[in-house]
Parts: sequence; structure tokens; C-alpha cells
Amino acid sequence: MKNNCVEGRSEFNKLNEFSDYLKIIADINRLKILCLLKKGERCVCNINEPLGLRQNLTSHHLKALRDAGLVLTRRDGKWVHYRINTEKLNYLNELYNEIISRQ
Repeated sequence: MKNNCVEGRSEFNKLNEFSDYLKIIADINRLKILCLLKKGERCVCNINEPLGLRQNLTSHHLKALRDAGLVLTRRDGKWVHYRINTEKLNYLNELYNEIISRQ
């Protein structure tokens, strides 16, 4: 039985990729981190304090976001600064529109 949403391997891969993205952002703390980062680059201490999270938990969520390609890092001495990967988010927004608006 053919599924209209999965017409080929490429479409199936796109659905998997988008599903993985949704799993990553389904966590409220990760959404809060992305919300903070939309205001600009921040180090971990400027992320965990406003959210009331322990630094190790914040680092765990940042690693998940980084592994998913949603945030980028820049090292400045011993500090690591995080920022949103706008190119990846733009791609995922386009993918969302393609998947949802597909006839």
C-alpha cells in the first residue's frame, strides 16, 4: 500500500529529518534556549541563569541542539558562545512548508 506522503526515498528521508527536528524541539527547555538565543549569542552562564537550570543540564540541552545543527558555537578563550544556526532553521522552515502544504 502506497502512502501519499512518502512517494519515494527522498520524501521519506525528509520526513525522517523533520521528525528528528520535532523530537529535539519538543523539550520545553530547548525551546526556551532557542528563544533566548534568538536575541543573540550567549555563553552557558547567560543561558542557565535566566532559565533557572543547572549548568550541566543546560550543557546537555545545548549539546542536543548542537548535534542537531540548530546552534553553532564560537570559542573565546575558555568561554564557548552559542548562537542559532539560521541557515539550518531556514531550511527546516522550508521543509515544514513542503511537508505540510504538499497536496
